[in-house]
Amino acid sequence: MSTTIGKLREYETVFVVNPDLTDDVVNETIVDRLKGVLDKKKAELLREDRWGKRKMAFEAKKHARGNYILLHFVAEVGVVEELERTMRNLEHVSRFTTTRIGEVIDVEAKKAEVEKMVKERAAAKAKQEAERREQEAAAAAAASNVAEAPR
Repeated sequence: MSTTIGKLREYETVFVVNPDLTDDVVNETIVDRLKGVLDKKKAELLREDRWGKRKMAFEAKKHARGNYILLHFVAEVGVVEELERTMRNLEHVSRFTTTRIGEVIDVEAKKAEVEKMVKERAAAKAKQEAERREQEAAAAAAASNVAEAPR
């Protein structure tokens, strides 16, 4: 009997999807199927993050851009193999990689930690956006003052 059965680990899987697909197709055919694999294997999805369409370092399946999606989850040993097998069989998934973050003892504590991190990132992003808007407004006001100055 293996000693790794029941051992929980934290993983992040990033995969790249064909950029020509609509969000509905990506959700219904790819993301939902991968979430189904995680559910079937009793993995706990901590977060799903859509990074959007980005330029890739090199072409994959004749595409220079890709739609990036991250799945952050806690699962038993062996779940990653099934998830990656499923991704290999999906024609619209160009690339994928899975990283093991570490061991997990308390799933609920890990969920709370991830939720806190997501909220902090959202607050920092909102703050950056507000600062950017303030700088743009100040630059516009300065440009307006220069344009109105008598010659």
